[in-house]
Amino acid sequence: MSFTSLRIVCGVKSTRSKEKVERLIFEILSILQENKYDGPMGARTIARELEKRGFEIGERAVRYHLKHLDERGLTEKPESLKGRIITEKGEGEVRKDLVGKRIGFVIGKIEELIYKMSYNLQEGGGTIAANISLLEEGKVDEALNIMKEVMEKGYAPSPLVKVSQEGESMGRFKVPKDKVGIATVCSITIDGILEGEGIPVSPKFGGVLEFRGGKPKRFTDAITYQGSSLDPLDVFASKKMASCLNVTKTGSGSILANLREVPISARPAALDIINQAEEKMLNGVLEVGHPAEPLFGLPVDVNRVGIAVVGGINPAVAVDESGIQIETSPMETLLDISEIHHIKDFV
Repeated sequence: MSFTSLRIVCGVKSTRSKEKVERLIFEILSILQENKYDGPMGARTIARELEKRGFEIGERAVRYHLKHLDERGLTEKPESLKGRIITEKGEGEVRKDLVGKRIGFVIGKIEELIYKMSYNLQEGGGTIAANISLLEEGKVDEALNIMKEVMEKGYAPSPLVKVSQEGESMGRFKVPKDKVGIATVCSITIDGILEGEGIPVSPKFGGVLEFRGGKPKRFTDAITYQGSSLDPLDVFASKKMASCLNVTKTGSGSILANLREVPISARPAALDIINQAEEKMLNGVLEVGHPAEPLFGLPVDVNRVGIAVVGGINPAVAVDESGIQIETSPMETLLDISEIHHIKDFV
């Protein structure tokens, strides 16, 4: 069942209205998908979330659309519970039919996290961006030891983590039944720190960075963030294109990394801020380039300077490489810095 048929059901005649309804349906399913671990969502809650995304349609209209989504098996109402959940078929439709509607989704999500971050470099307090990984309780100690090694080698933005049990909250995320959650610092935190100090940052590429002899050499593959419907690092991780364990143990292989850009005039201040952040265990910067010069093989715009930053999901990627089943959501939430602790406290 495609969204074309959903548009017909809604009986919308104009192309513009069709596109608006299509987008609305997509947002409803996206909200349910993003909050699937929190249980069923009611029309009132969905309407509030839609309002944040520019749709002020009210509960009644939400119920109308949910009814049609139920009929097509894209959502369902669990017995004895209020609200709706997205079905597997619904998640498939989001991925398959509306990728085009998500163009720019990733860069928008990054900008939103940066805007909402409240971390203050001087005071050392506030919220930072975090990735969330889920795994079975019996594998947590082994996974943390692997993550610790990756972090100690400098292949993650920070050695700070949060470990939460079933039912506990990690920002807006709640750990589902029979799982343990591990939050790691997202590389977007560096962007947020720079932005907070008045330096505009442009995320440019996410890619696979080759290492030889313990030193970064070149990006062997990369995807631009602008116009991307998926997180580039998540794409490369799912295709198992990195070899974080090899880099950790031998110094050679590939890790996931990002390329950011800042204005030329901001380079000295950016270097100073990066050094200050490192003192607070928030860094992951591999190199700050020179004006308009390519960095590790990736182009840098005129009047800009490239900054290469390690990917925040590298520790989770290494865990996956070891054979431990782990499910990771990059750029998942904001966490107060006071909630996270050095990984040595856990292993």
